[in-house]
Amino acid sequence: MKISETVKKCLETEGKTSMLATSDKSGKVNVAMFGSLMLVDDSSVLVMLGDNRSFSNLKENPQAACIITLPGKGGMATQGCRLYMKVRTIQEEGEKFKEVKEKIRAKIGGGADMLMHLVMFDIVEARPILDLGQGI
Repeated sequence: MKISETVKKCLETEGKTSMLATSDKSGKVNVAMFGSLMLVDDSSVLVMLGDNRSFSNLKENPQAACIITLPGKGGMATQGCRLYMKVRTIQEEGEKFKEVKEKIRAKIGGGADMLMHLVMFDIVEARPILDLGQGI
């Protein structure tokens, strides 16, 4: 699916909060906050992961959801979007892997050392953070 300009702006906003929800093959759910979510193009995003529960779940079940909230207003005035996604690829080496890891390293320093998996997602659906029928 091709995302709207509204969703693009949301994904490109500095200071956004991103929470990734995954589940294993039995349906046990995990949710975690990530700062590495990046827009790739009009229909995909990527995230760098370590050897954690989210990555383990994605190896068993490629479906995931992400909530992105923008800084500022809270409660019913919260701005952001929800993405429903499916894993396209997982890379653990290569030029794109190195490029993304270095971008993250520039922001967080040595914390980037724990990131070992570049996960590319296809966006299946995008919805408003608070869906009142307005679309996004």
